[in-house]
Amino acid sequence: FPRVTHQRIDVDVRRTKRALRGRTTLTCAGADGAFAGARVRAEGLKIASCAINGVECRATKTKTSKPTIGTKTAPSDALSLAKDVRTYLESESNLDGEEHSREVVIAPVSGEKIEARARGAANGESTSATTEKEIVIEIEYETDESAMGIAADESYFLCPGASRRPACWFPCVERGDVLTTFDFSVSAPRDLQVITSAHWDRVERCDDIDEDEDGFRLRHHFTGMYPTFAHEMRLICGRFKAVSSPIKGVTLFAPKDGDYAERLEIAAAGVSKAIVAYEEYLGHPYPISCLNIVFMPDEYVGARDSLGACMNIHSAKWLIDPTLNTALLDARVHIATAIARQWFGGVVVPADTTDCWVVEGLAQYLAGAYVKKLTGLNELSFRRMRDMRLTAQMDDGESLPPLASRAARIWRAGQYAGPDLAAGGTPKPLSASVERGLQAKAVTIIYMLEKRLGPDVMQKVLKYFAGLHVRRNKKEGGTRAGPSAEVLSSNARWIHTLQLFDHCRATVNLGKGEVNSFLERWVYGAGTPKLCVGYVVKRRKNVMEFAVKLEGSVAAAAADRAALAVARNHRTSVTVRMREENRPDANDHVVSLGHSAWQLMEIPLQPKIKDRRPKTIIESGGDPELIAAMDCPVRYVRVDPEFEWMGNIEQSAKQVGLESMMAQMLEKEKDIVAQTIAVEFLGRRVANGSVSAVLVLDKCLNSEDTFCRVRAEAALALGKSASEKTQWGGLNALIRHYKKFQCDANTGKPKQNDFRDLAKVIVDEAVITALGYVMDNGITHQDALEAIVTRLKYNDNEGNPQSDDGFVATCIAALGRCVPADGKQLQTVMQTIHYYIRRDDRFPSDDLCVTCAGIRALGLLASTIDSKELRADAEHVAKLGFALGRQSTVLASADTMMYLRFVETKSEIEALKYMLERSAQESAATKAAMLWSACEYLQSVAGADSLKGVSKPILADLRDLVLKGGSEIASAAFSILATLASQDESLSEIRESIAEAIRRAGDQVPVGVDVHAAHAAPTAEDEVKRAEKEAKRARKRERERLRQAARAEVDLKNAEQRRIDAEAAFVEQQAEHVQDDKTTVSERTATMMGSEGDATPQGGTPVGGLKRARDQNPSVTQFAVEPAAPVATEDAAPAKKLKLSFKIKKPTT
Repeated sequence: FPRVTHQRIDVDVRRTKRALRGRTTLTCAGADGAFAGARVRAEGLKIASCAINGVECRATKTKTSKPTIGTKTAPSDALSLAKDVRTYLESESNLDGEEHSREVVIAPVSGEKIEARARGAANGESTSATTEKEIVIEIEYETDESAMGIAADESYFLCPGASRRPACWFPCVERGDVLTTFDFSVSAPRDLQVITSAHWDRVERCDDIDEDEDGFRLRHHFTGMYPTFAHEMRLICGRFKAVSSPIKGVTLFAPKDGDYAERLEIAAAGVSKAIVAYEEYLGHPYPISCLNIVFMPDEYVGARDSLGACMNIHSAKWLIDPTLNTALLDARVHIATAIARQWFGGVVVPADTTDCWVVEGLAQYLAGAYVKKLTGLNELSFRRMRDMRLTAQMDDGESLPPLASRAARIWRAGQYAGPDLAAGGTPKPLSASVERGLQAKAVTIIYMLEKRLGPDVMQKVLKYFAGLHVRRNKKEGGTRAGPSAEVLSSNARWIHTLQLFDHCRATVNLGKGEVNSFLERWVYGAGTPKLCVGYVVKRRKNVMEFAVKLEGSVAAAAADRAALAVARNHRTSVTVRMREENRPDANDHVVSLGHSAWQLMEIPLQPKIKDRRPKTIIESGGDPELIAAMDCPVRYVRVDPEFEWMGNIEQSAKQVGLESMMAQMLEKEKDIVAQTIAVEFLGRRVANGSVSAVLVLDKCLNSEDTFCRVRAEAALALGKSASEKTQWGGLNALIRHYKKFQCDANTGKPKQNDFRDLAKVIVDEAVITALGYVMDNGITHQDALEAIVTRLKYNDNEGNPQSDDGFVATCIAALGRCVPADGKQLQTVMQTIHYYIRRDDRFPSDDLCVTCAGIRALGLLASTIDSKELRADAEHVAKLGFALGRQSTVLASADTMMYLRFVETKSEIEALKYMLERSAQESAATKAAMLWSACEYLQSVAGADSLKGVSKPILADLRDLVLKGGSEIASAAFSILATLASQDESLSEIRESIAEAIRRAGDQVPVGVDVHAAHAAPTAEDEVKRAEKEAKRARKRERERLRQAARAEVDLKNAEQRRIDAEAAFVEQQAEHVQDDKTTVSERTATMMGSEGDATPQGGTPVGGLKRARDQNPSVTQFAVEPAAPVATEDAAPAKKLKLSFKIKKPTT
């Protein structure tokens, strides 16, 4: 493939024909010598004519080995299906080194070879001053009938389409190791606005010959802002409303037929604040001077954002009504994160597929700067803790692949990168849950680096990588980035995993072994550890006995062994932070870890005067927990406070004494993470029947000084752990809070809504959600159900400046989790849900969120309650959701019908069959979302017997979706097929064939022991090499020892000489101090010096002054010799006084 440096694309959009016709010019870097032709990629395109350097050429497609399967062709057996899928995977992964059925060979018609010409010769420029050569390829083309690269209807025209491949809408060279500048010229009907991945320059009227059935046409010209990849190109034509952001060059687009004017203004303000926050944090101007943020209906975008060069494509659901304060916060953070991904991911790109996690982690870490500026440090800490929790929960060694593997495709929704053979082609997206888990792990790794480096050093690291590509201009150093002259097309834009860690190591002088062990354990390895801890205070010994054991999956143990193999000083200890009663601050202790046995350590405590008053038992009432709390000198203990292990820390909820410590930590500690950990532990204590834990959580829930997220966690803990063991203390606490903050004190009914305080709304929604979790023997407690129904029945939003759509949807979702005790309660719940669905028809909520919540709630109720009337009602409401036509309502209805099919047939396979049939009627984006929903549902019921015995028609449908469905649909269908094969022994051929194809493609690094297998036994040759290396190290150590001894000897001699010189200088200084003349008054003796004839006074100084007294003193004359008087001259300078300044260095031994 040629190395393309510049490509111009001139296209004509044929909206009514759903077709594209164009001409592209590829300028490639030339080399010496002649060549027979060039290869480009074009799928579903008809090449009309082509030429190289002006020489007429012929375009020939390569051989086709991709399986061609007829639609609905049932496989003869499982083996034939497995072969089809395996062939497809091998073709997609380009195992044979060439792309089948997508490559086009362009060669001269005459068969002669072509020479590269001087750069600029085609434009008539002078070529005498340049030695650079170039190859210019010109291609005229149009799309064929399939048009996989186009998604078009009466409203919009988008490229790329379902295939997500650039070669499906313009001929190109799909390479991940070459950056190319793209320019556009688009001819489209005048009523359509054109948006591309470039900067708009001008518009002009097309010739009359270009007019067609679409009517009057305009040609828009665009200039590429910076070199990028072909898969980053986007083209959108439609009717939009545009709003410019306060930041120059940033424009937001929304559908013109919707009421999005005010929402666009709000979003534009948030975008400008995010960019300013990034510029302040990194100290660099935002590198993209032209950024188009396009909001489109869900059926064109789907659940994933489509990010390209200079363009972010979001679903219109992220244009939130400003009256929805809770949803507005999430939307702003979501859009800001996408903007950060344009910096790390668009400008700074991964060097290989195994480096995709680096740009994703840095982008999310950068987005944290905006979160901190928008909401404060507490919200940022809570979001970080949520990411760490999700990582520790999902990374069990099997669910998530290692970060540095080809399977961790979290860049640009499953795109490969760098020199990877599949780079630049069709992306292979991961499921939403796996992608979210990998994203959380990527940013968690960056958090762990921040703990080791410090926030300031981590900021310097991001500044370094964010500015590598910027060419500094001294005159414009303080301004925003100009056009693409600021961005280089050099290797400075690629970032490696090792490059990141090497720079971190050099910045803070980390050890090489520490960095290598960190990489092996957390980046190259899989699985998070589990720390089982326990501790007790021994008053007689005045120590705290701490016990810890390291456990985890097989993959986690293998990663630990790999980390130990590369560094002897691998961190095998955990930090324990302990706060004693009489200490002003906490102190840290290091406890060693072990894999096979408990590790014990005694931590000494501060001595304390013993309280001999015998009233402990009387004051506590005999409660062991209170006895331990009153006699414990330790306030609380935190295990791994700096998150060095990123694992699950398990502490027994039955151990006496821990509850009081957690209560102290919740009350005294100001760290949000520590408070959340304490709330989680106290919730488990409530489940075990602790009444005192209920009181602590109740106090936390009602404390307005506590962060709102912690209060919400306390409410959820009370709801999930409420039981009869605590005399329904958790339920009573929730009811008291509900009546105090949401009900009128006089009437007892819910008062008018006031959602201006975001923190209060978060807590109130958490209380309602927690009430839905209160169960009494599998039935929702009557008081909890009555509170939720009453809250919805008397909901009054009159006079509230904020919308109640989000709050009502939360209440309805809580009703969906309830299990009514009898038919009367069920009828009340159904009437309440139907009332709000009808209200949503008259006064539509934002994105019909209330209707979606009602549909899902009825589906959940029908799946847990055996009632034909309820199932018929849920099915009727689901049909209403399909009729509404929105993607949100369609997905809610599809999930509801999937649950109903399972309840009726008791078979997950039948539920899957319904999803396959229904998804065939929807658009590509909605179809992919439905298939991913079915995949996650099947994975949640893995191990069920009903997953066995898949029929051949279902397998054929999945096979056809894998082969012909496009990028997102094929990935979802393949995941479903792999899930079914892993559960059914009769599909062993499919399972083995899929595993072999994945292994050969390098698409999945084996997780478990094979990730870091034990090293093989060393051979004799290895032993000889090891001995030579050891001897070389010994000789090097001996030479170093001799050099140190020689340096020590020289230092000793120099120190002795300095001592002698210092003593001599001291004596000389003392001699000059006592030298004086006859008229000197001695301040020490306060004696007046007389003339030489005066007698010596009694007990005084002899006549003649101190000089004569000094001369007569033998102890002075033997050290001080009177110097000769210098000869006085007119130009002689005054004698310089000697100042004593010396420092005796202690000799080294």
